[in-house]
Parts: sequence; C-alpha cells; structure tokens
Amino acid sequence: MTDLKTSLHDWAARSDAGAPPVDALIKAGTRRRARNRAAGAGVAALALAGVVGVALAPGASTGSPSTTTAAAPAPATPAMELAAAATSTADSTYAFTIDATLTLADWQIDHVTTTCKGAVDPGQKTGVIKSGHVEARLVSGEHYISKDTVHWVDRGRGTVADFMLCGDDNVPSVTASDPSSILQSLKKAGTVTKTAGGYTFTADNVTGTVQVADGKITEFAYQVDQKKSADYPAYSRDVTMKLSAYGEKVSVAKPL
Repeated sequence: MTDLKTSLHDWAARSDAGAPPVDALIKAGTRRRARNRAAGAGVAALALAGVVGVALAPGASTGSPSTTTAAAPAPATPAMELAAAATSTADSTYAFTIDATLTLADWQIDHVTTTCKGAVDPGQKTGVIKSGHVEARLVSGEHYISKDTVHWVDRGRGTVADFMLCGDDNVPSVTASDPSSILQSLKKAGTVTKTAGGYTFTADNVTGTVQVADGKITEFAYQVDQKKSADYPAYSRDVTMKLSAYGEKVSVAKPL
C-alpha cells in the first residue's frame, strides 16, 4: 500500500506596491487584507480537517504495511490421514465382506472361520448382514434377525453399530466383528505408519494394516490377542474386512 502523503500551503494576502494611499484607501485595504487572511485560514482549516479525517478513518493505513504473515498449517500426520479416511468411509454407504478366524481354547474353538457379507447406509440407519443361515436387517433404525431367513424376530430400535455383528452361535458375541465399530476404532488408532498403499497401526493388543484408495478404506486386516479377563476367556482373532460400492444405494426390505 502506498503511504498516505499530504501537503498544506500557507495562504497570505498580498497588497500592490505604489504610493501611500489616502486614509480611506488604507482603511479599505486593511479590511480587504483582513478578509483575505480570514478566507485563507478557513480554507487551510478545511484542508487540514479533510486530511485528518482520511488519516483517522477506520481501516486507513498510517504507516508501512505489516510484514507479519500467518503461520503455515502443520502437515497432516499418518494418524490424521487414517482418521480422515475412516471418517469418509464410515459416513458413506458401502458393501462389505468379512472373514474372521477365531481361536478360543476354553471353548474348544480352533481356527474357526466365519464369513459375512452385507451393506450399510449409516445415514438412513439401514443395513443387512448375512452369515450362513443367519441374517440381520436394520430398516430405518428397526432391528430384525432370523436364523432361517423365514422366521423373524423384531429386536427393537438401534443403530448400525449396535447390531451389524459378524458372528454365529459358535462364537461369543464379544469376539464378533462389527464393520461400523471397526471403522470408528481407526479414528483413535495408536501408532500409525504410512505405507505405499495405506497404513499400519498398533493399539494396545491390536495390530493391523489398512489399504486406502481415493480417500476411502478398501481393506482392513487386523489381529487381536486378547488376554483372559474376569469376564471373558483369552482368545485370538484374525479379521479381514473388504469394502466396496461406496455411495451406492442400500435397499433393505422390512421382513415383518
């Protein structure tokens, strides 16, 4: 911005040279000079007022422009990038396939694999998940479940995360895999490292890898080694979830 510059000029009345006038002429000249000086002073006062008004107007610059610039934003960390991809995926509609292998010695379960398929529309609270003969549906927030796809039970209201569990009667519900909750957990992953096609992470007793394309998660594989607790026996679980069909419509019929 160009600095504001002003200049004020003095106004003065001048008289012509000549012979000394008569008394009346001297008085008339004196009156004219007085009027000229008064007029000049008024013009100067107006000019000064205008300059001061401009200089003090809101937003007006009175000096050199500031050299202070906003600090550049910090670069995104791998954890932030992974959380953003998980959020973008979880907020979209998507189809999924889950393969989960469980080992739970206290239940005589040794590398038993459960495969589930389904689709989710989190915004509409609608989804479906199928595992063998077991099917669960969520239609506008209402839960339904069937073990033979013929007889259905209404389980009441809920969300996608409450009900979309990949499991069966042979495994405890605590070890079931819920695609919505899995995606949410990635937002709080522990140590995250960027790889060529995605990320690796560790968090407590969980380690995993995530593949990302176009800002969406396409595959999520993780391993859980859960120690025995007061409520549950020790178990290990290997899960691979593949996602696709982002943004496509999910239609689920009400069974009852």
